[in-house]
Amino acid sequence: MVENKVNETAWNLTESLRETTQAVAQTAIAAQERNMAYVQNIFENGIEVLKSHAESSRNLVHEQTELSRKQQVDFQSVFNGAIAAQERNLRYAQSTIENGTEVLKSHIQATRDLMQALTEQTQKQQALYQELARETMSSYLDFMFAPFSYYQQAVDTAGSIARQGVETAQNITRQSWEAAQRAAQQAQEAAQSVSQ
Repeated sequence: MVENKVNETAWNLTESLRETTQAVAQTAIAAQERNMAYVQNIFENGIEVLKSHAESSRNLVHEQTELSRKQQVDFQSVFNGAIAAQERNLRYAQSTIENGTEVLKSHIQATRDLMQALTEQTQKQQALYQELARETMSSYLDFMFAPFSYYQQAVDTAGSIARQGVETAQNITRQSWEAAQRAAQQAQEAAQSVSQ
């Protein structure tokens, strides 16, 4: 019975350790997936911004070439191209910051969830360790005191027999005493009746 309890407690402890390891691994994998999605998003947005800049630069060079030929300088188109590039850069930076913030928020929440799970598993493991220690100590004490319990039963039996012997001896002594008193009283009564 005790061995089964120890085995069950050891199994529960092993299962708790497996659950803890699994929770940590799942959290790490989820964090890695979020990081990869974030990096991919940044690269894709960055590539789009660079393509847009390249297209704007080509258009600007083409316009400058055309303007040089016409000997006219149109600063408005240059200014508009610079503003458009600045707006694209701003959108890219804003997207990067927003996506980064979302990734950090999800990391924080995942870390909180992981810490909660680890706290619960640690408490469970501590309880299982304590139970395992108690059951092991109980088994050890039962094993160690098994011979003593046999001797204790023998001593208890001997004590019971001795008490019964003493009680029997007391009863015999009391009955003998009562019989002796009756005999003495009868002898006294007989002596009185003879003296009369």
